[in-house]
Amino acid sequence: MKKYDVVIVGSGPSGAAAAKGLVNEGLSVLVLEKKRLPRYKICSGIIFKKSQDITEKYFGEIPKSAYVSPEYLKGVRFWSDDENYKDYPFNKDGLGAPNIWRSEYDYWLVNNSGAEIKDCCALTDFDDTDDYILLKAHDNLSSNVIEIKCKYLISAEGGKSLIRAKLDPDFEKSLKWFTAYQNYYEGSSTLDPDFYHGFLEPQYGEVYAWFSVKNGLQIFGTAAAKGKKIKPYLLKYTELLEKKFNLKRGKIVRKSGCIGNNMCPEGKFYLGKNNVLLVGEAAGFLNAFGEGISCALTSGLFAADAISKSIKSDDNALELYTDLTKRERKQTTTSWRLGARLAGRDLMPI
Repeated sequence: MKKYDVVIVGSGPSGAAAAKGLVNEGLSVLVLEKKRLPRYKICSGIIFKKSQDITEKYFGEIPKSAYVSPEYLKGVRFWSDDENYKDYPFNKDGLGAPNIWRSEYDYWLVNNSGAEIKDCCALTDFDDTDDYILLKAHDNLSSNVIEIKCKYLISAEGGKSLIRAKLDPDFEKSLKWFTAYQNYYEGSSTLDPDFYHGFLEPQYGEVYAWFSVKNGLQIFGTAAAKGKKIKPYLLKYTELLEKKFNLKRGKIVRKSGCIGNNMCPEGKFYLGKNNVLLVGEAAGFLNAFGEGISCALTSGLFAADAISKSIKSDDNALELYTDLTKRERKQTTTSWRLGARLAGRDLMPI
């Protein structure tokens, strides 16, 4: 049985940032990832200024291997209908925001964290005692059950968190869920590839519908409350793209989907219990229109700071983390209010 100061479940930006902060403090850290790395992630792949600043400060310059064409996006273009839109530039004088593949960016982050990484290994259970946390994980390659001891546990699992569900089953039952779906096609359209496009009319999706271009791929998707049929929204949206923006679809390269919940728009944060902390989307950190990288990085670093201070001072890590994230939680909640004002409706009517 291996022992670590901290085990982090999930290798996305929040997990990588937490690992980096903890390793920098000299702690032994293991990152568990249930998928094979580098793992795919449904995401716009836009690195906003806050994310770029944090990335460069703690990890260095994003490698060119993570970039796609166009390498930088000028801004977000929100369409109120098929004729009218408003642009929200990323900056006035710079190149714009880096346009990347999340798989490559995330893999680079966690590899540069300095932590030990074990992929294809899924957490199955844990017990929190007074002295340590005992983890059980399933090695998907060997089918072996692995037991691990640690002092602190961090959930960076994303919206669907096994750790959160075990810590507070009643909280988990209170959540409402939505499904997001995205297609990747070879092809072309007349939509400007230098912008990330959002279509706000509810007939195209209950959250919003989106469109972007990466390496020539026409990437578009939408979302609806879990249990509702997403296909009618997608068909209507695809019809709009074909008729109004001359979308030409060739070979389909990928279909993907994910689920999310209403923690973020309703400010229902769940930061942890005892020596178990939650970061990123697992804790409820996701900004309006799905921008989550910046608050994932921030919350991961805060969790690392809280644990490091707790070890040195014997103060309560959760209390420290709660205090450190106060501003980030307020900003996340505010972003959803501003997003709803921009859309002229509830952004997540689930």
